[in-house]
Amino acid sequence: MIIAQVFNIKWDNRLSEANYDRIVEWTRNILPEGNRLKENLYAAKSMMKPLGLGYQKIDMCPIFCMLYPIKNAELIEYRICGHSRYKLMTDRGRTLVTHRKLRYFQMTPRLHKLFMSPKTAEHMTWHQSHDAMNEVIVLPLVGETWKHFNSMHP
Repeated sequence: MIIAQVFNIKWDNRLSEANYDRIVEWTRNILPEGNRLKENLYAAKSMMKPLGLGYQKIDMCPIFCMLYPIKNAELIEYRICGHSRYKLMTDRGRTLVTHRKLRYFQMTPRLHKLFMSPKTAEHMTWHQSHDAMNEVIVLPLVGETWKHFNSMHP
């Protein structure tokens, strides 16, 4: 749980790997001895990898007009705006660096993981098993306004 929270902090604040490692080192020092918190980013990633929650990187235009999925992988200019796909890099030799990358997270494996745990599965299906006839509005669909809207616009 702590690793996921520190990963979140890292990506939200665009921290470097060194900064991530410093946060983890500090956290390990305040946790009780014998804790199982991984010592660096590489070890944490290797622990998270078997969960099967990876992502696919897709190149995208810097002004958000086009993506480069597999079928457009050979293109070096965006069809819509004509912008170059790669940054001009003089110091990196022949390495091509794209302007932006979209990280595509597939939902199905994540939903499967949520339903594998009985505790989270109960939370995921709560709306179906909960009695909506009581006084508390638990979903917008239960409210009078929504019922009125549905009757006016079938």
